[in-house]
Amino acid sequence: MAFDVRAFGAVGDGRVLETTALQQAIDACHGAGGGTVLVPAGTYLTGTIYLKSHVTLRLEAGATLLGSPRREDYNPDDVFPENRVFAREQVTGAHVVIAYRQQHVAIVGEGTIDGHSAAFFGPLPTDEIERTYRRKRRNFPISEWRPGQMVFFCLCQDVAVRDVNLLNAPYWTLFLHGCRRVQIRGLQITNPPQTANGDGIDLDCCQDVTVSDCLLESGDDCLTLRASVAALGDDGQDCANVVVTNCVLSSPCNAIRVGVGDGVVRDCTLSNVVVKESRTGLSIVSCYSERQQHGARLLNLHFQNFVMDTIMPINLLLGPHAKPPGQIHNISFANFHLLARQGCFLGGNPGHRVSRLRLHDFDLRLTGGEVDPGFSAAHASPGGGTRGIPSGLLISQVDDLQIDGLRVYWEDLTADWRQALEIQDSVNVSLHRVEADPPPRVMPAD
Repeated sequence: MAFDVRAFGAVGDGRVLETTALQQAIDACHGAGGGTVLVPAGTYLTGTIYLKSHVTLRLEAGATLLGSPRREDYNPDDVFPENRVFAREQVTGAHVVIAYRQQHVAIVGEGTIDGHSAAFFGPLPTDEIERTYRRKRRNFPISEWRPGQMVFFCLCQDVAVRDVNLLNAPYWTLFLHGCRRVQIRGLQITNPPQTANGDGIDLDCCQDVTVSDCLLESGDDCLTLRASVAALGDDGQDCANVVVTNCVLSSPCNAIRVGVGDGVVRDCTLSNVVVKESRTGLSIVSCYSERQQHGARLLNLHFQNFVMDTIMPINLLLGPHAKPPGQIHNISFANFHLLARQGCFLGGNPGHRVSRLRLHDFDLRLTGGEVDPGFSAAHASPGGGTRGIPSGLLISQVDDLQIDGLRVYWEDLTADWRQALEIQDSVNVSLHRVEADPPPRVMPAD
């Protein structure tokens, strides 16, 4: 059955608050045993709406759900126990769409959900607005408050989000926490690069997930695989069995980030990915902050068929702060073609090594020189502690390393690099088909 929101009083003029009409349509659909809630072309100003079991929210072409600028139009921060507020980042627990403990829920169609981020951010001077996602000098200033994750599925099963446009989220865009059997396909997510914490898709403690055919441009991480089990209490689970394929990503932070939280991320495959105009391509970090007490366990993660144009292609770091330490085991990279301004870092800690690391058919083209010649792996830490890598590949504290097919090329260097391949304090190392000449020395200007 189809339930047209106009039959429940929705107007779609972008001025009248439509939350009640939208929710009544969803409730009627759910009460009838399920079906489709149809949102025709128009702009529907809304606060929080709650998606319910067996309901598909279909946004027709030209339809936009526009987030309200008023806090009172959204859910309270304590709407359910797993909801979180991040006061340090001026983030409330408000959301445009919530699905909590629901089954067989979907958002589909060619329409748009717009978080209305301009209502929550002040302007930047024109000369400080970067036109590229490769880097940013400043974020938009936050006016007073902002909503949290724009679309939030928590502890749901059989979830689909397909073909919609998600724009201008003032914080994370699409957040799934503790969900099972998820299909995300054909999304276009666009957030300005100056959006603080403007993530694209965050998969936290989710299992049996496919993400495909998405175009993601975000102000922070485009795609994350997280393991924040504590917030889920007894419902905590591994982030596992995730497949990501056929996506194009741009981020001034990390295009793909793996390893937030203190749980487990395991058994995931990411393939056929293009990363363009980004700061870091892959950030695989067990313990990402000195404030974090535990490290995630990152197991059986496989990346293949990547093309990346970044400042730093790969940052894989066990992290020195976790107590007890995390784990990074059985990670593979195959068929990578990289253009970068600094090298890759892949490393563990003394006494807590990365184990079973595989690189196969790895082409690395290095240009310019955003490098720190004095960088020491002993001082590697999350965030800025692994920037400026002065070798094409710097690998440290790894047990069981295989490299089969590495080619390093140099062009238009503006600084002195150290080596094409630098391996420190590692054991059980196997190298085959390595073509890695030392970098040509840059002559000082007259």
